[in-house]
Amino acid sequence: MQNSTDHTNPAQKILLAAYDCLSTRGYANVTMRNIADEAGVALSQLTYYFKNKEKLFTEVINKMAGQYICEIETRMRTAADLNEKIVSLTQFFKEMLQGKPKLLKLFIDFAAQAMWIPSFREQVDSLFGSLTLLIEKSILNDPATHQSMPMYSANAIAKLILGALFGASVQTLLSADKDDAFESFNLAESLMGT
Repeated sequence: MQNSTDHTNPAQKILLAAYDCLSTRGYANVTMRNIADEAGVALSQLTYYFKNKEKLFTEVINKMAGQYICEIETRMRTAADLNEKIVSLTQFFKEMLQGKPKLLKLFIDFAAQAMWIPSFREQVDSLFGSLTLLIEKSILNDPATHQSMPMYSANAIAKLILGALFGASVQTLLSADKDDAFESFNLAESLMGT
């Protein structure tokens, strides 16, 4: 998400502030008051646009999901073959870890919250479903992949790839040993790209 300006409408300013607060402090540590203060609006104005914390954060999830899907779609479209697509997808997660860790942490935080909040569950499940479908269409419609793993559906393989990259991202964010934090991504590239 981008920084707000004076020309940003109040709802957009609030969304940007919510994104900044959430990606910096996490869902459990952010209040509506924190977001109103960050956005420079009265709490009543915040609740005018977004009735409660859940509705505001649901909108943040929508924005985050759109950003993920758009970036991954663009990368997959420009890759020429299966190996390039796998490398491109793996590079996306590595770049998120290095250049946009707040966005990745926010994704992970919402995935954790989705276990307990039904509206988040629907949205995060939808995001995972969209990403899985994107991987399935972009990578796994390759006939060679089906020949090498004929007993598994393309959807199951796509879920495994997304799960592996998501899980490796969580482990890398939590790792104290940053020297070989990306080794699992390099392994993923070599295993999945061949």
